[in-house]
Amino acid sequence: MLELLRNFLSGKRVIVIAILLAIPFIFFGSTSFGTTFSSFGSVNGEPVTQKDINLASSQVNQRLQSVYGEEFNLDDLEESVSIELIKNEIINQKTLLSKAKDLGLSVSIKEAKKEIINLEMFQGEQGFDQNLFESTIRSNGWTPDEYFALVQDSIALDRLLGAMSAVAFPIRSDLTKLASLLETSRDIDFVKVDKQVVVGAQDATLEEAEAFYNANPFLFLSEEKRDFSYLVLSYDAYKEQVEIPDNFIEDAYADYLNNIDQQKQNRISHYMIDKFNYDDVNEARAKIESAQKALQANQITFEALVAESSEDLASKDSMGDLGLSSGDAFPDEFEETLTSMQVDETSAIIELEDSFHILKLTEVLQPEVKSKASVEKELLAELVDAEALALLQDDFLELETLVLEGVTLNELANTIDRPIEVTGLNSVNETTLNNFATLNIANLFNPSVVANQIEIFEGEDSYAFVAMTQAIEPAVQDFVEVAEQAISEVRNEKANEILANFSGEAEKVVLGELSIPSQDGFSFENYKSVQRFSSLLPSEVINSVFELAVGSLVSAEASNGDLYWIKSSNEVTPGVEELGDAIDRYEGFYNESLGSQFSGFLDHTISQGQRVRLENFASAE
Repeated sequence: MLELLRNFLSGKRVIVIAILLAIPFIFFGSTSFGTTFSSFGSVNGEPVTQKDINLASSQVNQRLQSVYGEEFNLDDLEESVSIELIKNEIINQKTLLSKAKDLGLSVSIKEAKKEIINLEMFQGEQGFDQNLFESTIRSNGWTPDEYFALVQDSIALDRLLGAMSAVAFPIRSDLTKLASLLETSRDIDFVKVDKQVVVGAQDATLEEAEAFYNANPFLFLSEEKRDFSYLVLSYDAYKEQVEIPDNFIEDAYADYLNNIDQQKQNRISHYMIDKFNYDDVNEARAKIESAQKALQANQITFEALVAESSEDLASKDSMGDLGLSSGDAFPDEFEETLTSMQVDETSAIIELEDSFHILKLTEVLQPEVKSKASVEKELLAELVDAEALALLQDDFLELETLVLEGVTLNELANTIDRPIEVTGLNSVNETTLNNFATLNIANLFNPSVVANQIEIFEGEDSYAFVAMTQAIEPAVQDFVEVAEQAISEVRNEKANEILANFSGEAEKVVLGELSIPSQDGFSFENYKSVQRFSSLLPSEVINSVFELAVGSLVSAEASNGDLYWIKSSNEVTPGVEELGDAIDRYEGFYNESLGSQFSGFLDHTISQGQRVRLENFASAE
């Protein structure tokens, strides 16, 4: 039942509704909204942090991928659209979280830890793996305390939605009524008119066509035509202009090696003596010195020493493991010592303000180093892409400034030494801009476009500077040019007159009191036991039949222009026994309808008294 509710809330209320769903979102959260701010306001008193933004952006991204495919990325949207989606996601999360807390659904940290221990992603060969847990958490930028808090919130939300599901359940009797309604059938008698056949059967002379032309000149206006001169800055063109500096590959590969080295992560364990456990600091120092001597004399292993007498209770059960660091997670004294250590080597005694430590470097994780030959193509591509984009942006900003100063298109072209192109005098459907296919040409034919005024358009990887140089307004075309159109209009007018006259007699024809017209395109038919979802007639026509009472005359037009006059009779509504298995066929439709109603109810109820005070989101873009 909870799964049903979650389906109801998809799109509007997809949040951290279960720990199994919440945790993967964190690790793949977007970081494209990182800023120097640590707070982004609050919703219902719940603070919004950078991690909330990362989590919300990941959830939005995954939801969109489920609709548009795995190749879709949130960055594909305009920034303003992405920001709005993320803000709405955060508002939904925080609003429901505050409601959960108001209802007393908060959980203790002990309960959160129990859930974490049972998660498959943290299981080792012998059950829950503390090392795996901490390394995963820390490598993704979370501290254990932050993670515990997130899981607490996740459980609270799960409980809230679980409670909601108790009031959003399908009722069998309602489902049966819906199935009975949709399985109801009627017999129908109807006249169908194929309008195109009726139109095609009409005679029309040139004299009639010319008379219609003279009476309705505005039906025969030519299309407006415009001529444009334009300048396109394309990303691909700038890529061809990029020059590769001497020694670029050597310098870039050196930077690559330096970056690889910075990605190295060290895993350490430690043995600790807590100064606060001793009356005299010298007593504490003596104890760790004794332990150091025992290690150096191979009288005891590091792991056995930790298990026997380490005073860090948090890491003692995991052999002193402190997790991974890429150079900034541990105290500076630790990080400095690690620079000269080898795997499985133990350190000298390190004194901190409150404790003494002996470290052991247990593991070094370092990305694979690729050869210069294997990364050369990639490095060149990165350079060309970056330089081309920079050149494109520089030229665009310069030209944009000149446009604001009122220069001509020729002056723009001379500034960057590019040729001006022209479209020629064309209609909106004939006009194209070379190397700028994304432009909606209708924008160029907007009445607000002024002659010789430069308009700027932005594409995915290009910019266009366009100026209209000539415009020919629509005018009535010569009859010779539109004679065929005029003849078609006459035929259509005659057909409409016939149909208007028939409309007054249609009911009598359907009842059999009058015979059907003998003209082509008219037909009389009848069907038995027609249901709402029948494919015998267009859906819009069937819907019109069932919207009115039995026996009413229904006049309907199909999307293809065909006309129908219909009378229904003999309505049969099946009972439960007659429906049988048909009831189950409508369960999905019923659940979707119920979910839509319940989602609307939640939107209204939860938003009551909502206090949204978000800030710094402009910078988050």
